[in-house]
Amino acid sequence: MERYKSRRLRGMFAAVMAMAFFLFQLGIAEAGVSTLYPGAGNRPPKTPEWNVEKSRDENASAKAAEKNGGAAKGVKKLDKKNVPMTMLSVMLGEGLASASVSGASDFEVVDGNAGKVLESCGANKSLNITVDGSYIAINGKKTKSRIVTVQAKNGADGVVKYNGSSYRGSLRLTSDGVRLQVLNQLSLEDYVKGVLPSEMSPSWHGEALKAQAVAARTFAIYNRSKGGHKASGYDLCSSSHCQVYSGMAAETTATNSAVDATRGQVMYYEHQVIYAAFHSSSGGATENSEDVWGAYQPYLRSVTDDDSKSPYHNWTAKFTVAQVEKQLVSAGKGVGTLKSISLSPISSSGSVTGRTASGRAYGVKFTGSSGTVTITGEQARTIFGLKSAMFNVRTERSVKLPATGSSSKKADSAKSSQGTFSAAPAAMNGSAMKIGGSETIVFDGHGFGHGLGLAQYGAKAMADKGSKYDDILHHYYTDVVIQEIY
Repeated sequence: MERYKSRRLRGMFAAVMAMAFFLFQLGIAEAGVSTLYPGAGNRPPKTPEWNVEKSRDENASAKAAEKNGGAAKGVKKLDKKNVPMTMLSVMLGEGLASASVSGASDFEVVDGNAGKVLESCGANKSLNITVDGSYIAINGKKTKSRIVTVQAKNGADGVVKYNGSSYRGSLRLTSDGVRLQVLNQLSLEDYVKGVLPSEMSPSWHGEALKAQAVAARTFAIYNRSKGGHKASGYDLCSSSHCQVYSGMAAETTATNSAVDATRGQVMYYEHQVIYAAFHSSSGGATENSEDVWGAYQPYLRSVTDDDSKSPYHNWTAKFTVAQVEKQLVSAGKGVGTLKSISLSPISSSGSVTGRTASGRAYGVKFTGSSGTVTITGEQARTIFGLKSAMFNVRTERSVKLPATGSSSKKADSAKSSQGTFSAAPAAMNGSAMKIGGSETIVFDGHGFGHGLGLAQYGAKAMADKGSKYDDILHHYYTDVVIQEIY
């Protein structure tokens, strides 16, 4: 009997909870399909409860710190300083017919294999390097070397120049039999000095610059460890694919000081160098890794962010229906004549709202005369050249307003009294926003970039309010350890 009562009570409780959940879901659905009026896109969406964080208990950070081998806050120092500094090779140019090289001080050109000095020159003397019968030629004089190194005289620390731009370390030029490849070989610290001012404004607060320096250093080591450019003979490229590296031309006193102040500091999670993703502006909240790239990373969690002073806090992109149709076709996603747009959950996600943890679009569904396609918010960002995947969609229609005044002025008034209005429902939560063909399709968005990891304008805001660089990093990268590696 007692067992029966227990089962009955559990059944009643389950029914009550099920009804409560149903009403809760209904409330979400009803709140999600409200009309999106003009101007509503000027406010970032309220950040909902994190879909991953809410399952974490209050001791999770302590547990992660224990796994990492130390406290989650601050910087973990090395007891010994005898670890050699990491060296990198960075591609400056490849497939080249020629390259101009020189040195800021006395320099030499050395055979890359035998170590024999081929040329010894005074400061700023320019040499023209070409390929002659698969070998390197210097000022038209053929050598027996396929690889040469341009360095300060006698291997001393110095500055070398490639096509007039100055670089720390040395240059390595290689012939593939037809063309030249030019690499800059230098220390990790010197590399970060050439990256930092290219990725963040040197005028920003020093603590923000320090945070970016640690992120850039970590990002470089991670990319090098993955060996994406190993087959091409170097560690990193100099473009945004790896990080923008501009050599000494970009260096400033402020950014060099930030690099020196964080010398050797790298972020780890469970004793592994992290993928220290960063972006310009979050739009109010950063993103969970799995909601952008599909792969869960425990240190890339969605966090709130002060984005209010970012120039990308609000943005708008407008397209004609024909332009949207054309862009979809170019991306291999054509649907014919566009009929409707809706924000829709992607099948692999657990979203019931068509939104990620931060409010970014999971999927955007385009329905047309020849079919339907659903693309991710990140794909939409690429296809339409949007600044981020945190956007709403609406339409604008041009209308003629009724003429006013005397009959003699009616014609002129009719011509001049024009305006636009937006009456279509928001393309969200699966509700279809119908397209007639004459509308302007408007994306109202927030932020700039993929939304993962450190948000640069948010880091600036934190620094301006007094946060230290390690606190900034621990805010954007969950439960990491900042470790000195040399």
